[in-house]
Amino acid sequence: MNERVSRLRLTALTLVVLALLSTLFVRLAYLQTIDRASLTQTANRQHIRDVVIPAPRGQIVDDRGRPLADNRSSLVVSVDTSALARQEDRGAAVLARLAGVTGIDLGRLRHQIIACAPHVAKPCWTGSPYQPVPILTNASARVVFAIAEHRESFPGVMVQTEPVRQYPMHAVAGQQVGYVGPVTQAELASRGTLNSDDLVGRSGLEQTYDVPLRGTDGTQVVSVDNRGLVTGTVSTTAPTAGDTVVTSIDAGVQQVAEQALARQLATTRAKTDPKTGRRYAATEGAAVVVDARTGHIVALASNPSYDPNVFIGGISERAYEALTGPNSNDPLVSRAVAGQFAPGSTFKLATASTILTDGQATTDSHTSCPPSLQVGNATKTNYDSESLGGQISVAQALAFSCDTFFYQYAMAAWYSDQSRVAAHHRPVEAMQAMARAYGFGSAPGLDVPAGEQTAGRIPDRATLKQEWTQNRSTYCANGRRGYPDVTDAARRAYLTEIAKENCTDGWRFRIGEAADMAIGQGETTVSPLQLAMAYTALVDGGLLYQPTIAKAIVDPSGHVVKTLTPAVRHRVPVSQALLTYIRSALTFGNGLRPSGETAFAGFPLDKLSIGGKTGTAESYGKQDTSWFASWAPSDHPQYVVVGMIAQAGTGASAAAPMVRKIYDGIYGLEGQRAVLAGGAPPSTLPAITPYTADGAQGEVVGPDVPQPTSGESPAITPSAYRSQRNRRRRWSS
Repeated sequence: MNERVSRLRLTALTLVVLALLSTLFVRLAYLQTIDRASLTQTANRQHIRDVVIPAPRGQIVDDRGRPLADNRSSLVVSVDTSALARQEDRGAAVLARLAGVTGIDLGRLRHQIIACAPHVAKPCWTGSPYQPVPILTNASARVVFAIAEHRESFPGVMVQTEPVRQYPMHAVAGQQVGYVGPVTQAELASRGTLNSDDLVGRSGLEQTYDVPLRGTDGTQVVSVDNRGLVTGTVSTTAPTAGDTVVTSIDAGVQQVAEQALARQLATTRAKTDPKTGRRYAATEGAAVVVDARTGHIVALASNPSYDPNVFIGGISERAYEALTGPNSNDPLVSRAVAGQFAPGSTFKLATASTILTDGQATTDSHTSCPPSLQVGNATKTNYDSESLGGQISVAQALAFSCDTFFYQYAMAAWYSDQSRVAAHHRPVEAMQAMARAYGFGSAPGLDVPAGEQTAGRIPDRATLKQEWTQNRSTYCANGRRGYPDVTDAARRAYLTEIAKENCTDGWRFRIGEAADMAIGQGETTVSPLQLAMAYTALVDGGLLYQPTIAKAIVDPSGHVVKTLTPAVRHRVPVSQALLTYIRSALTFGNGLRPSGETAFAGFPLDKLSIGGKTGTAESYGKQDTSWFASWAPSDHPQYVVVGMIAQAGTGASAAAPMVRKIYDGIYGLEGQRAVLAGGAPPSTLPAITPYTADGAQGEVVGPDVPQPTSGESPAITPSAYRSQRNRRRRWSS
């Protein structure tokens, strides 16, 4: 019985073994005959690697095709780590010779070519281990010749040309053009098309149009051995260069505006402020030139400014401190786009539009212009307590810039709204509504990053209540503690008093705020660009544009991919007749002698008629801000030009003379050579030369293996500039 069981068990085991062997033989036969191709492909895949070939970045050019940002060819010394690893001493002798030629410390050089890893200290190589490691950018001719003349002494070392971003006009339009910097880990995670060695736009147009400027990277497929060392090239797919961004900026007009601004700042600093007896500080300024017929930006000048080339190849700590430190005066921030300043009497455009539209006044009505007026518990005066005497029209009030005239309408509107609030109705706040219709209180939507432009400030009851709720604890704490860090005793006492007042009553929109707003003072702030777009609406039939700098995207072959036209945000709620009335009141030579006309004495108005409004904005503890908003020709406007200089005195003494120089530069009427033929911007796009290999990577010495752009620069996004807000004064209702 036992023998029979044993025999059965042996038979069963034999059958199992035979079945397993059969399965194995069938599988081997399948692999050898049927799936050989698949196995071969898998093996091949395990011995090839993809290496990214960066695409040359596209250009940014002005309206005539002059480059504002492009690429230059840079000589880069690189080390092929695979070639070094195959040498008997693993490249030790080559690295020693290379350190002697380049002047790089040998220890640093050895570390520089090690692939980065959690345990590896910097500097290390962040790119692909299958491509050469750049160890020296912008190599000198001496270094290149030393390597080329002794190639046998430098196996595995190559010198290649590489496209490097540059800004050939340096600081000209630098804040608008922006700059590039290395990609961050967060961007790699969120944007799947980026590689670790990519450069991306960090500000300005470089950031807004980063995708079309970047182009499409190419790929080189290389074979590697079982040690991971490159043994050859399998295939190469060439990169496609980035598109060109054609802008509406005219480099000639931009230079004229920047030079006029810089000279006016210097001229103003040499003058004495009659209010203080001190020289004007003239700390900062801006100039804006808009094509009034399209809404395109022709020039945006700001001072201080910076040269974007400082970021190329990495920025030093010293240079970074100069751009961002407490004593830097914020050159990264465009005062033209992100500056917030009280607009002074230039804001009377919105005030006059309000009282004429809502029926408080008509083109035929008249109101007094006294030298002073009681507003709440304060007496407010005209500039230098001037007065026209008698009754004047809205046109005369605009031309003469009579503050007390506009105070009266602001006070009447405030009392009317207070009655509505007392009756539990929503206040009309017509002046705020008109200001917003002209684009104040909201970002203009320029095609630069949102953080680089400001909405400004239009105060109203709801806004003040919301801010008070959020900040009351801070107001109260400052009122109790005072401002111990403020060394000026008078200013410290003033700030403490204001903090105490805001602690209890900061939510109130008082009659003083309404009066201040009517003349562009107090809590009201705008940017020069916002003011320029408001005056563009005045002279272009009420159309409020969303301004743009870019005009077109052009691909590497010269084909126009996309045309960019400023959108119309809306039409301001002012009739054509009233817009014409306001323009006429501010046109030079109309007999009313608008306040800015004196700055154009001797100017050939018969050749170029001009309209404009000055502004002189007061700010506690600072000198006056000088403004001038203008357009020309006055009958068929081509340009709106706005100038602003902080702490520079009256609008007629600083901003208006600067704007005069800009018109002279554009039209060539007073000695300057005209930068625009006929005074008009180009009506067609410039011819963009089809992309060639110039500026792309190419071999100079050594094998043609591509490499990424090297160098690092910090990812800095300039925050929106915030000028010191005028402190709130106490008013009784």
